[in-house]
Order: sequence, then C-alpha cells, then structure tokens
Amino acid sequence: MATTELVYPLAFPKSVVHKCEICGKAASRMCSKCRVTYYCSEEHQAADNIGIHDKICSTLASLRLKQPFLPSEEERRERDREIRDRKIHLVGVTRMIGERHVFQDRFEAAVPAALASLKLAIEVHGPRSVELIPSYLILAEASLGLKQLNQCWEYLSQAQYTVLQQHEQAPLAITSQLARNMAQLSIARKEYDDAARHLANDIYDASLCYGTEHHKVAGGYFLLGKVFKLMNRNEVTESLYTQVTQMWYNFLRRLLQSRVVFSDMDAILGKKDEDDEDELTSSSKLDLSTEAEAFNTLQTLLNYRLETQQTNPMTQELNKIHHCLTILYFLARDYIQVHDSMNKIKDCTIQDIEDDQQRILKFLEQLGQMKALMKRQQQQN
Repeated sequence: MATTELVYPLAFPKSVVHKCEICGKAASRMCSKCRVTYYCSEEHQAADNIGIHDKICSTLASLRLKQPFLPSEEERRERDREIRDRKIHLVGVTRMIGERHVFQDRFEAAVPAALASLKLAIEVHGPRSVELIPSYLILAEASLGLKQLNQCWEYLSQAQYTVLQQHEQAPLAITSQLARNMAQLSIARKEYDDAARHLANDIYDASLCYGTEHHKVAGGYFLLGKVFKLMNRNEVTESLYTQVTQMWYNFLRRLLQSRVVFSDMDAILGKKDEDDEDELTSSSKLDLSTEAEAFNTLQTLLNYRLETQQTNPMTQELNKIHHCLTILYFLARDYIQVHDSMNKIKDCTIQDIEDDQQRILKFLEQLGQMKALMKRQQQQN
C-alpha cells in the first residue's frame, strides 16, 4: 500500500500546480513511493490505491519523472517512442482493470482506473481522439452502477460527441460498446423501447466487427434478454438467454481445447509460449475483463434457470452453464471450484461435456503427479 507525504503548494514555483488525481482540486499530499501522484485528501488517495494506483505506482514514476538530457536527437526520438509505447500499454492495463471492477460490481474502484486510462490516453492521442471513448464508457458504467445517472449521461454524451466528430475513424467495436452503454442507461431510466433500439445497433455493429457468433456479441443479446424480461416477454428472453449460453459455451470450449489451459504444466516444465505458434488469436484470449464478464453473465443465467426450473425444466441448459463455469474455474486455476462445479452437472447426454470433463480430469491428474514427483526430488536433495 502506498503511503502519504504532505505537500505544500507554496513550496512549489508559481508555474507548478499539482492537482488531485481523482477530482482535479489543488493537492495537499502525494504518494511517498512514486512521488509523482498527488491528492487533495486521504480519502481520494485511498480510493485511488484500491482502484488502480498500487498496481501502476512504479510504472508511473518512470513515466512522469523528469527525463535526463540526451545529446543525440536520435536518442531522444527513440526514448520518446519507448515512453509512448509504455503509455499505450498502460492505457490497456488500466482499462482492463477498470472493466474488471465494473463486472465485479466494484464501481467505486473502477472510477480511478478509468480516470487513469483517460489521462494517459489524452497524453498519447490528444483530447479529441476516438481512442478516449473506451475510458469514457468505463466511467459511464461505473457512474451507472453508483446510481449517478446524470454523471453517466455526461460521460456518454462526451463519447457520442467524439464519435460524431470522428465518425469515419470510430471503430465498430467502439460504436457497439457505446450503443450498449446507452442501452444500460435507458434500462436504468426504464425506457425499454429506447434500450431495445440501442441494443439492436450494438448487436449489428458487434456482429460486423467480430462475427455473428463471437462472444463479444453475446453481451448485447444478454442485455436484450433482460429488457424483454422487464417487459414481461419471457418467451423472447428464453430464446435470447439460450443463445447467449451457447455462444459462451462455444467460446470457452475452444479455449479449453487450446494449449492455453496447459500453462500450469508448461510453467513446471520451464516452457514458454511462442506467439507465432500459438493457435489462439489474441482476440480470443481470456483476459481479466472477459473472465469477469463471463462469470457475471453465466451466474445471472444460472440464477434465471434455477428460478424457472420448476415451471420450465431445462436440464441441458443448466448443464451447459455449469460446464461453462467449470471451464472458467479451470482457466482461473481454482481447481477446488472445478470439482464442485463439475459435480453439479446431472444426467448429461452431451458428449462434448463428457469429453471436456475427461480432458480436465486427466490434466489435473498429470499436474498432481508432476508436483508430487518434484516434491519427492526436492526432499531427496
């Protein structure tokens, strides 16, 4: 945990004004570890530490400290390129952490992460770039989760304005996510027709960007199912939720069948992944935000199925959801939960699930044998 050091504004030159990382007010304290991040209060420093700062403190120090003079212009350009690349990487990291906070309903923690990504994106791309929109959208989702609907609308309006100004440069992935966030705000306002319209735009753009069966499209169908449920059109919700389950089921099974799941064994054997030989494209890897979204979605689907089980028993759908959760726990290396989730699959007639279970059990057995062998060798030595 980063510690605090008090600072006094009058001690700095007139041209130097340090502002709070969270609210932008005049700072009265700073992080004593990196010494480049400032806050107006202990509360805001604590919020930033919980949300993002503890994870990027040392990196920020290397980016914000004054750089030494280099005599060669070529050396300076190379250093600037390196700093830019590191900032771009940090934008991605802070956004991913912010998204994970949102999917885990940790909305207060998501705000500092999104603000950090926004500031870094402005430094790299400028204040009017479409590259800023993902950060605005995370801030909007966090504000929505905190029931700050007006603040949510302000962030979405900024994102919308940027898209209109840079329409030809706005990627479909961004316009899709913007439409999804607009739909979430409409749901909160109980404007269900508007929400359905936004989600139609979301699904259309996401399908063009990723393909109609991609798991990133599933989020639009999932929210659309929620809208129809709120409108008491349960037959449509039933169909959409079934489709969402199948999309995540297909995606997670592909992950299971890849060699990504053997990372534990590879680590023990000292192997490293070769990017050129990786059969899994970067778009299908299970990053932290995707993992959090999957858990959130599947748990909601599971609760829905359990609630409707008495009136509409669908054992096959329940089995698929439990199997998806089994794979997620397996990928997260939570092997105790793997067995618990696997045991909830009842009367399964789907061969895919049976084959996957055998694959998981075989891997866990091999991993246990390998660890036992290494432990014996260490004791002998």
